[in-house]
Amino acid sequence: MITLACETSTLLGSVAILENGNLLAFEESMRQGSHSDVLNVFIEKSLSSAGKKLTDIDLFACGIGPGSFTGLRISLNTIKTLAYCHQKPVIGVSSLQTLAYQMAILDTSPEFSNIPIVSMINAYKNMLYVATYSHGKEGLRELKSPEVIRVQNLASYITQKSLVCGDGFNAYQKFFPQPLNELMIRRDGVSDEPAAKNLALLAEKNSSFSQPWNHLLPLYLRASEAEENLLGIKYQPLI
Repeated sequence: MITLACETSTLLGSVAILENGNLLAFEESMRQGSHSDVLNVFIEKSLSSAGKKLTDIDLFACGIGPGSFTGLRISLNTIKTLAYCHQKPVIGVSSLQTLAYQMAILDTSPEFSNIPIVSMINAYKNMLYVATYSHGKEGLRELKSPEVIRVQNLASYITQKSLVCGDGFNAYQKFFPQPLNELMIRRDGVSDEPAAKNLALLAEKNSSFSQPWNHLLPLYLRASEAEENLLGIKYQPLI
């Protein structure tokens, strides 16, 4: 199986091509913005490096968020268009799940095998996208499904020792109370940005859940800024 994966839900925009668990090529860059001007370039470069054509791809995959509204649409529209044109299946992977997977595959220490992984992505306006996973011999398993919470409520969400990953930690760490900081374990060498090369591995493992291009939807946990203003959802300062 050959998989082409895109992930543009955060500041890291990336593309990867995987064949039966082996990474053939990838391109990535950290930048502000939607990655719209580099995504197709990355796909072309990755295909060239891998010695593949779009007609060789068996499965198209992308991060479905949560994350940047515009960034998500860039990947989804690109992947859905390619899947439609080549009549191949697609699979969407939560960006929070990809973060947890990156932690799980790099952190194989026995002392951490029974500690949950909490993924957190900066949702801005003093909010976080979060989800919790277990990891062990059975693989990665979702314990708490993705949701959006206020930073002020994180202490109610994390109530036990947890491995923590994602850019939300660095964005708001200085506002976390000390008892909460003591529960959160950070590990060196684990990226805080979901990457396509790891998303592709997850997609391949879960290829039985692939679907037609027109069934792929983004994971939006918040309304748009305009909708939030209409609903009276206000920004709450942390101090």
